[in-house]
Amino acid sequence: MSSAPPTRRIAVRGLCCAAALAAVLTACGGEPASTPSASNDGPCATTSTSGAAGVSLLPITPASVTVTDPGAADRKVLAASPDITAAQQVTITTTSSEARAGGQTTQSVTMPLTARIGCTDPTDVEMSLGAVTSPDVVLADALKAEHNARVGMSLGPGTMPVSLRISAPDAASSQARSAVEQTLVQTLQHSVAFPITPVGTGATWRSVRTLTGAATTTQTITSTLRSRTGDTVTIDVTVDETPVNDVFAVPGTNQTLRINRYSMTGTGTLTMDLRRALPTSGTITTNGARELVGAGAPLLQQMGFSVSYASR
Repeated sequence: MSSAPPTRRIAVRGLCCAAALAAVLTACGGEPASTPSASNDGPCATTSTSGAAGVSLLPITPASVTVTDPGAADRKVLAASPDITAAQQVTITTTSSEARAGGQTTQSVTMPLTARIGCTDPTDVEMSLGAVTSPDVVLADALKAEHNARVGMSLGPGTMPVSLRISAPDAASSQARSAVEQTLVQTLQHSVAFPITPVGTGATWRSVRTLTGAATTTQTITSTLRSRTGDTVTIDVTVDETPVNDVFAVPGTNQTLRINRYSMTGTGTLTMDLRRALPTSGTITTNGARELVGAGAPLLQQMGFSVSYASR
């Protein structure tokens, strides 16, 4: 790896402004607390987890989007009337890994989702989890408690997720809750932004966002509209990610290390029905490494993440 921090390529969905995010969070916080209903079993959602008691609200980092090439003629906005006549059935599978000189940790989760757009509010999406599974037998057993868990998502401009709401069952362990949260957050951070201006085949657009974690990074995402047939679009995506600074906060401690080198690359292709809230198929895969320097010997970590969608 070179001494200068390289870029990272991954795919995300992002298009909103800070004001839109603030408005969503204010609305959620201002509603009276109520117990989320499990009666959302029709074609669209009649109740919402927004403002419900016991629901964890997680903001999804906003991104700014700039169209760099509007594409071919016959340009149209990437939008359609939300489908409130039938629920969406999709299975999401994520795998995250980290390897270092001492071993490797991997977490893989397969999560069937039923997503319903709000009957009267198309910016609200309510989801219920099916039988969440994992190859890890211990985690798989813990995830059984998450069956039928309620999840909500608020959408901003360009069908951009701006907040995530999770209502975990009382019986769910901290391990199961963490796995579900990580799966959903990483999935939404690896989704595709739609511009709000008309675009045609071959169009490209760039979105920029800052992600805060052990290392704070800036993502510059490029999406390319490969094709559009009616309300179905296929989009190729890449993202360049660079650290904002050289500080790495060691999770669970007050210690920091210095990021000496950083490299992450990834690509993906997603097929999306513009009437739906989630991709209908596709996969995004990323791999990379970082070198961390502290008082001891340099620490080299290899990381990977993948997410795939399959309609059912």
